[in-house]
Amino acid sequence: AIHTLSFAVIFGCILVVFVLIAFLFQWRAAFVSLLAIPLSLGAAAIVLDAEGTTINTMILAGFGVAVGVVVDDAIIDMENIVRRLRNWRADGRRTTPLHLLLAASLEVRTAILYATLINIVAVLPVVFVGGLTGSFFQPLAVAYALAVLASMAVALTVTPALAMILMPSARLDARDPPLIGWCKRHYATLLGSVVRRPRWALVTVALAIAAGALV
Repeated sequence: AIHTLSFAVIFGCILVVFVLIAFLFQWRAAFVSLLAIPLSLGAAAIVLDAEGTTINTMILAGFGVAVGVVVDDAIIDMENIVRRLRNWRADGRRTTPLHLLLAASLEVRTAILYATLINIVAVLPVVFVGGLTGSFFQPLAVAYALAVLASMAVALTVTPALAMILMPSARLDARDPPLIGWCKRHYATLLGSVVRRPRWALVTVALAIAAGALV
């Protein structure tokens, strides 16, 4: 079971590499984001080890569930930095000021903070469950919460610091990456049709709510 979970976490990280490359399309940005993932999980494991907790399948499962949030924290900061840099270079400027990178990081600070708090609050009921169920699922919830907190700390400190070191000299095309450009074109088409005919969107939302209530 531990081998299966370990393989799932490793394989998930490998898939993340391809996602980062496809969306950021810049190896320096992908490297910074990728480095944040093991740092976050490693920091959570250090805290658990300091508390005398042994690594078991539930803790590995908690880390596996947290990988999604960890990846999001790693990407959102770098994506905003790369986007601001591309706009800066599109204006014909070559020298990247540090205040531009700092402003790009600060733009997403509030979003990351609130998203982290929401994720932690969502698992708090599991922490306080008693009995056999509580003892079984509490390690998963604790590992998940620690990984999410560590991810926020890394996103607030390590990611912008590495971006300020590596990104000023990075070569960036003024255009969006191919995958992002393709997504934007199709999203603009879909959004335009929804805005012109909002009735179908409202009907879809109502049906989704009714289906959720029925389930």
